[in-house]
Amino acid sequence: MKSVGPFPDGVILHSFLGSAEMVPEFSKLGAYFSFSGFLMSMKESKAKKMLKSVPVERILLETDAPDALPKSNNFDSLFLIEGDDSLPAGFQIRGENSTSNCCSLSENQSQDARDASAQPKETLNHPANIHYVLRYVSSLLEMSEEELQT
Repeated sequence: MKSVGPFPDGVILHSFLGSAEMVPEFSKLGAYFSFSGFLMSMKESKAKKMLKSVPVERILLETDAPDALPKSNNFDSLFLIEGDDSLPAGFQIRGENSTSNCCSLSENQSQDARDASAQPKETLNHPANIHYVLRYVSSLLEMSEEELQT
């Protein structure tokens, strides 16, 4: 990037998971750092260190849908894509269309199947899950969601 930068109009580092040590050089080149649900799979201490090194005005949040389903301890609170063949047997999509759908377990599924370990690796992400990314990033930065949004 150094050989073709700096980028006065900016450049986006999509779904950034790099180290905190990389951030200053990228920032000097005009980079913006985009974070998706993949950030939630990093070790929390590493994610926090990296996020705190990014100038807040250079933070962007993204869904990266249909990829980057946020890690959640409450799988049935996530919005999922209707017709996703990777969902475990017994999961049902609620609602009339995929823009308002959330998933639920059928009544005969155990509570254990609701936790994150039951979450299929390739489940499709819905754009409505961006609020999980916002909540996670703001908590690691120790700021309110409203502050991060401005």
